[in-house]
Amino acid sequence: MVVQILERATGSITGRIVLFRMTSAQFAALPESDQHLELLNGEVVLSPRPRPPHQLFIGRLFAILDEWVQAHQLGAVYPEVEMQLDDKWTPAPDLVFVAAEHVDRIGDTQIIGPADLVVEVLSPSNVKDDRERKFNAYAEHGIGWYWIVDLDGRVLEEYELVGATYGNRVDVPFDRSFTPRIFPGLTIDLARLAR
Repeated sequence: MVVQILERATGSITGRIVLFRMTSAQFAALPESDQHLELLNGEVVLSPRPRPPHQLFIGRLFAILDEWVQAHQLGAVYPEVEMQLDDKWTPAPDLVFVAAEHVDRIGDTQIIGPADLVVEVLSPSNVKDDRERKFNAYAEHGIGWYWIVDLDGRVLEEYELVGATYGNRVDVPFDRSFTPRIFPGLTIDLARLAR
């Protein structure tokens, strides 16, 4: 209903929309929705659904990581699940990995606390969030690894939490194999994932 009102008022929606403010507890109490909602710094944000290339890449990456994690009993991998970090932050990253020692954080409806790895694929509506707002929030809340995938630039940026900020950045162009530092022994063909 809010979207319909906004469409009539603006003619079209081109990016994310801040709907209203609430806490993580209030956000968790919302009914399930087919809308792409996240709570970012106390604001409920509605974003356009991801496009086919985005979803194809994430689906393929999920399959590789899930197989590796299960085969080595490392924990669990989830696509687009809510992750409650505090009273103002409940993002729904494109992909998360929760290490075996933290599986107690996996609840029935959300991950409560930080995942060990978060993956975000850039979309036109979320570049600023992924590169600034979420980048800083993920570091502040102790998420050890953050990958940003730029499908247009054909590069994956791997960040490691160093102290309270992300450092040790490694840029991996899609024409090179990616060997994630969090998963020793795993090699990912990024060009194949982006086909």
